[in-house]
Amino acid sequence: MPYTDVNDIHMYFEDAGNGTPLLFLHGATGSVEQAEVGWSGMVGFFKSRYRVISIEHRGHGRTNNPRDYLTYQLIAEDICKFIELMKLGSVHICGLSDGAIVALHIGMTRPELIRTLICVGANYYNDEMVKEANKFADVARIERDKPALAIELSMYHDRNKQPGYWRILIEQLAKNLSVNPAYSKGDLKKITVPTLLMAGENDLWANPNQMIEMRQNIPVAEMLIINNAGHEIQFTHPHIVGPVIMDFIERYQNFKPKE
Repeated sequence: MPYTDVNDIHMYFEDAGNGTPLLFLHGATGSVEQAEVGWSGMVGFFKSRYRVISIEHRGHGRTNNPRDYLTYQLIAEDICKFIELMKLGSVHICGLSDGAIVALHIGMTRPELIRTLICVGANYYNDEMVKEANKFADVARIERDKPALAIELSMYHDRNKQPGYWRILIEQLAKNLSVNPAYSKGDLKKITVPTLLMAGENDLWANPNQMIEMRQNIPVAEMLIINNAGHEIQFTHPHIVGPVIMDFIERYQNFKPKE
């Protein structure tokens, strides 16, 4: 199975297709093969025209995390190092939820590594709606109210780690979510690459206020909100999300920022 050593982790990834690299970054608790909190349902659509690389973030799936915490900055540094080690040049990055926030961070700090950013379900700070949504990251609540989810989390995240590791992952996610992201409008203005912002109308994280503010402050940005949809629109509305992303990437394939 494909692994590479990145910073202090042994990172799992999958590679399909040919062409300009397109990196898929999943959401919190996601993994390569998951469609609801990941991109597995989209790989087939894109691999005929792009080299699709799906990454399991630090601490997720088969990728380990020797540290006792997770942050968006830390995951972003892993992705940047991966791009450099694999000699990918500049890439398209398509992130969902936590993966979309990581994509924003890379756009703010390492724009030279990116051609375009696609951010599905991203927030750039924690407003009251986001704080409510973040309550999902609670081990006791999952075990009490969603035992089937606990089994699923164990299946995806305990493999090649100790039994019950998923609880550690949830606790680390909860700690990160309690303080991050905390970007400013000034930080958003640092993103010089073309950015596509997508969300469902009922998404608590990428709620309308967050979407509009990101659209207004990222210099080259487009926005799409899907009616009567929730957070994981790449899973519930792939027939809309896939073609819109493809169109965006192709229109900005050779974009050069103004000097």
